[in-house]
This record gives sequence, C-alpha cells and structure tokens, in this order.
Amino acid sequence: MKRLVSISLRLLISGVLLTLLFREHDLISDIVPRLRALLTNWPWTVAGISFAFLSLFLAALRWHIILRGQVPELPFSIVLRTEIISAFFNISSVGVVGGDTYKIMSLSRRLPGQTMPVSVSLVLDHLTGLISVAALFMVCMLIRASHWNEIGYDLRMLITGYAMYVGGALVCLVISWFSFKPSLLAWGRRAFPRTMGNPRLAGLIARLSRIHEVAARLWQRTLSAAVVSTGMHAAFFMSFYCGLRAVGGAAPVLDVLTAMPIVDAAASLPVSISGLGVRERTFEALLAGLAHVPVAVGVSASLAGWIFNVFWGIVGGVLFLRARHSAIITPEAQCA
Repeated sequence: MKRLVSISLRLLISGVLLTLLFREHDLISDIVPRLRALLTNWPWTVAGISFAFLSLFLAALRWHIILRGQVPELPFSIVLRTEIISAFFNISSVGVVGGDTYKIMSLSRRLPGQTMPVSVSLVLDHLTGLISVAALFMVCMLIRASHWNEIGYDLRMLITGYAMYVGGALVCLVISWFSFKPSLLAWGRRAFPRTMGNPRLAGLIARLSRIHEVAARLWQRTLSAAVVSTGMHAAFFMSFYCGLRAVGGAAPVLDVLTAMPIVDAAASLPVSISGLGVRERTFEALLAGLAHVPVAVGVSASLAGWIFNVFWGIVGGVLFLRARHSAIITPEAQCA
C-alpha cells in the first residue's frame, strides 16, 4: 500500500509540474518546434548522445576500478553492460527497483557469494561521485567568483543552499571516516555496551565499518575512481549543453557546468518520475539567471538532454530483454 501511494504521488507530481510548464510555455508552439530542431542541428544531437554514452562508460569504469579491488576477475565488459542496463531502470522505474537495485542483483547473480562486496563497492562508487561533483562545482564557482554580484538574489540563495548541502555532506563524510575507525569503534563498545550492542545499531555499524575497511584498503583505487568520476559528471553535464545548442540556444559552457550539479541534485529527489518536471523547472531557472537563456529554450534544452540519456536507457532495455546471466565462479565460491 505504501509503495502504491509513493508511486501515485510521484506520478501526480510529475504530471502537475509538466502541465504547469506546458501551460506557461505552450507545448505546440514553444517546445515542439525546438525539439524538432534536434534533427536539423544533428551534429549537436550526435554530440549529446555521444557525451551521454561517455558518461555511462566512465561511470562503469569508476565502479569497475573499485570492484576490481575485491573481485579481480570481473571483466569490464560485464560492468559496462550492467551500467547501461541500469540506465533503463533509472529512467523507467516508478517504484523501488531502480538502477542500483539492478546492479546489485545482476552482479550478485554473476558472482555467487559476493553480494556484500558488490554492495560495498556501490556505496563507495556513490561516495566518489559526491566528492567529484563537489570538486567540479567548487572549481566552476571559483572561476565565476568575480561575477557573483551579477546574479539575482533568488539565484544566489539557491546556489548558496546547494553549496551548503554539498559542503555539509562532505563534512559528514569526513566525520564518518574518523568515527568508524576500528580503534574508535572498539572504545565505543567498551564505553557504551548497551547502546552499541543494540542489534539494529550493531548491524548498521558493522556495514559502515565494512565500508570504512574497504575504503582504507583500496584508497588508491578510490582516489582513481574519484578522478574518473569528475570526467563522468563533466560528460553527463555536457550532454545537456549539447541539448541546449541542439534546440537553438546558446550559453557559456561554464554556466551550464555551474548549473548542472544543482539541476542533477534536484532531479535526483524521489518526488517525481525520472526527475521530469523538477529537472526542467530547475534548469530553466538557473540558465535564465546565469546566462539569460529564454525560459522556453531552457525547458526545451533540459528535455533534449534528458532524451539523449533516455536513448541509452532504451538501449539498456533492449540489452536487458536479451540478457543471459551466467555466473562467474570466483575463488571464494570454488572453495565453498
């Protein structure tokens, strides 16, 4: 029942947001002609689709770098295929079965007895993503620092709020890193045996401790994954820049790279289906404020960038329908 209510609310919110957008910017006269320009401006369309694939490729490489530290025999081709198929679930899922769930289920089936390493690697994969997008956003803001006063008050508040959100997440990450050191956890068990001995809390601490252990052991791989992740985010954001150019709009690349971390964070909130409506409204507001892009062009560009990524989600859906999941027998499984 709760799942049904959640899905219904997300469908309703996406529907309402899109309805309001298409009332404000007429779908037939304002949006459709610009989306038709994707065929006329085909070089930008091809570039956008290519950047969308590059972002998936680098996302798979980022995850593979971490996975190889725990499952050395795992081929990159399997990780790439899994990443592309997960894109299908990311764009099509209205419930709880999203891309991450598919990744864990798919590789756990291929790697018997390796569910925990796969899950831990996926958590580290997301953490490197947080670090890299924060670094990319910080660099863009430093370059734009001299133009800060030219931005409207509302937009400054939005950017400041996102900076506080990302900064707070990084602070929490650093605190967690020191909090889950084995020596500190051992002291906590001695000092607070009843609290630390609570079954639910003990299970959570054990999982977080496992993540800390893997990150400490694979710190070089984690650092390499963070570098790759920066390129992944840049490629994903560039697919939306190509979408802007493909619908006939124009803006400095730096403005798009500055706006996209906020747009992506807003679209990732579990309040709509595939971020529809939320992404378009945020992209429209930011590009209008940063680069004076006409609002109808901003909405069309956001939809174009989404379409470029949906293309690979459809490819992932075809791969999923044709998939044959064969197990990779690991040394641990052979010993078992």
